[in-house]
Amino acid sequence: MRIGITLNEVIRDFIGQLKYVYTKYYGENMEDVDVEDFDLIKYFKFDSEKKLNEFLYSEAPMEIFAHADQLHNNIIPKLNRFISDVNDYEEHEVIILSRDAHKSRPSTLFFLSKLGFTGNSIKFLDDTSKMWDCVDVLVTANPIALENKPEGKISVKINASYNKKVEADFELDTILDFIEDESKFNEILKHD
Repeated sequence: MRIGITLNEVIRDFIGQLKYVYTKYYGENMEDVDVEDFDLIKYFKFDSEKKLNEFLYSEAPMEIFAHADQLHNNIIPKLNRFISDVNDYEEHEVIILSRDAHKSRPSTLFFLSKLGFTGNSIKFLDDTSKMWDCVDVLVTANPIALENKPEGKISVKINASYNKKVEADFELDTILDFIEDESKFNEILKHD
């Protein structure tokens, strides 16, 4: 079984870092802003979606994607151990998925390398809906990916401020519930 794990709000604190960098660039304090919707332009005052994407992927990707904090202390060593254990049984493949463009790709690779990620498979996608093409199970906080789950696949939602209204086959508070709880992991993989 191919298991996809996305980075933002699962491993990496994307929203927290975006708020920090936006405040730094534009002087508008975003610290107390609760991002409750994935339509980021509602919170970050850009003239258009294009301007937001230029900021994310061309102007400040290193600061946003590379220098973001991990959501949980020592998450990458725990993820490395999980991937190693899964690979030992040769039943499953774990793929790290990230919707990135332009300069955010090397920034994401920097994020993973600085934390010591040792997994074998990282896949960058231009389109969130294509995540399902390469996995059977998707562990994500991304509401667009969750809403586009095809028949016969398993969705695992990691709770985030912006995905509360989205349904999934399983709902977890953190990725740790998936990678450290063997019984929960087995329950998810046996889901029909």
